[in-house]
Amino acid sequence: MARIKHIALSTDDPAKTAEFYKSTFGLTELRRTPRDTGADGVWLSDGYIYFAILKHGSDEAPDLGEGVSTVKGVHHIGFYVDDQEETCTTMEEAGCTECPGSSKANRKYKGPDGLMIDVRARGWDEQIKARMTLYELTPAESQKV
Repeated sequence: MARIKHIALSTDDPAKTAEFYKSTFGLTELRRTPRDTGADGVWLSDGYIYFAILKHGSDEAPDLGEGVSTVKGVHHIGFYVDDQEETCTTMEEAGCTECPGSSKANRKYKGPDGLMIDVRARGWDEQIKARMTLYELTPAESQKV
């Protein structure tokens, strides 16, 4: 079963936006680029989801093939899948197109609505575990009192 594991937000001020999510929701900062300002991007986590906040229009931000990042708001969603090749084949059969910057480990596609979708079999958990405790997902049903 595929699981949402990564979301990227494109904004004018990644550092300021990251501070909002850190102070409001208690997210932990994993890294920033450049290290001193975070002007190009800040990566956060709640211990489960890997949340990237990217500079809108930056040459560093992933693009959909039309030049620099033109998407403001949710930039892309990342899915962990059991079988990356099978998922990519299914996406291509559905009309999704592979984006520039796609790699063997991190396949990137433009979905039917124009949103970029990352497909991985591994990667984000390792980023989270390197900097904080990685939490296992507990189904909401088991939390009912």
